[in-house]
Amino acid sequence: MARLIPNERTWIGFATAVANIAAPTAAEITAATNLTGFCVSLNAASQGNTVPTPSFDTLFETSVPGTVQAQFQADFYRDDENDDAWDTLPRGTDGFFIIARFGGTGADNKPIATDVVEVWPVKVTARTMQNLTSNQVQMFSVQCSVPVEPSEDSVVAA
Repeated sequence: MARLIPNERTWIGFATAVANIAAPTAAEITAATNLTGFCVSLNAASQGNTVPTPSFDTLFETSVPGTVQAQFQADFYRDDENDDAWDTLPRGTDGFFIIARFGGTGADNKPIATDVVEVWPVKVTARTMQNLTSNQVQMFSVQCSVPVEPSEDSVVAA
């Protein structure tokens, strides 16, 4: 098993519509805005909670599964000629991040039929410019709510 970095492998797109997040279509992915070249970092994470269920008849405190929540945050470059990431992700935007962490088998790592992707339904809650710093590239961050459970093992349909 090889260790790998996401550079030149990962594909990240943003779609305004995905009918079935468990099986996004190749056409939906083609219609998505490709944000791969703008993305600096991405944190798409689910977290499960546990609920304590202690009782007086034992010193061992048991627990049961509780709710699950998710968060989505990413950092992107600004571009003075082609500012697709900034233009695509204003505050209040609803959509779907489609992520192929190991790339797709299409051109430029684009996912095509039978490739595995993650689909994260989101609403952009904040789009914030990062600090202006001398000798640094301009970037911005987005934070998103995740209103529907994401699909972390979707298979692209034809």
